[in-house]
Amino acid sequence: MDFMPCQGIAGKGKVMPVQTSAAEIRQRILLLKEVPPLPLIAQKILCMSVDSDVVELAGMIEKAPCIAARILGVANSAYFGWPGGVRSIYDAIYKVLGIKLVKSLAIGIAISEVFDVKKCRGFRPEQYWFSAIVTAQLSQGFLRSVFSSLRGDVDNVHVNGLLHNFGLPVLAHLYPDELSKAFLPSSPDEQQKTTTERIRAILGIDQNHAGGWLARKWHLPRDIVCVMENHKDIAYRGDFWPVVLLVGYCERQAKRFYQLKGMIPEPEIEAVLGINEATVEKMGYRIECQMEDINSMASLMATGG
Repeated sequence: MDFMPCQGIAGKGKVMPVQTSAAEIRQRILLLKEVPPLPLIAQKILCMSVDSDVVELAGMIEKAPCIAARILGVANSAYFGWPGGVRSIYDAIYKVLGIKLVKSLAIGIAISEVFDVKKCRGFRPEQYWFSAIVTAQLSQGFLRSVFSSLRGDVDNVHVNGLLHNFGLPVLAHLYPDELSKAFLPSSPDEQQKTTTERIRAILGIDQNHAGGWLARKWHLPRDIVCVMENHKDIAYRGDFWPVVLLVGYCERQAKRFYQLKGMIPEPEIEAVLGINEATVEKMGYRIECQMEDINSMASLMATGG
């Protein structure tokens, strides 16, 4: 799903030229719709110490049955292939997924549950989660190849990948009818435009601004905000630029996998980050071999079943 920066909106159903400052975009969304608070469990997980143990995390997740059920489903999926299956969140963390991955998944699930996207025709939750999962997996896998001097203290790369397109369900929740028009173009001229261009024409804002604004309102970590806002800009060199470029690169690869095109090298970006050809081939092969399992996991994340 490809989206780009926006131009402007004055009100629901009315397109007017506006400025694109972040302050104005924030004010418009705040005035137009009531935005829910960050889920408590996501707040708690984000505040957990890096030394937190499995028991603490498992106990927290078990208090949220919907999240617990999906994490158990992921742990028991063919993607991980754990023999005999797991029946507790503790085992899902300790035996299969690990603390970092479970934290990332729990945050992603908790945040996505806040938004009702069912009214937005054309929004495909399975496609959204496919892109999120593959982007997160590739980002985690490629991070080891990134120049050590660029990695810094990157510790959220999986959640960065999982939430990179978070603004999309935000807009689907806030503007279901308008976003439906962008997803389902009615004329040949509109069909020639990217989804991003159609969203900009209708709403004047895109998921990068919407997701970044809400992430700031929720006081999410700054690296997550920067990724949400800038991952599509290959020229970005601001704060956390290596992880921003990495997630953007992985998102484009995820889109190609969804379109069944497979991994396509991007030599310039790969050279900047330090990703070598052998790693690109290895990661591409790994995703291709797991496509069926990834689709199943995306369906699980989208529907909970």
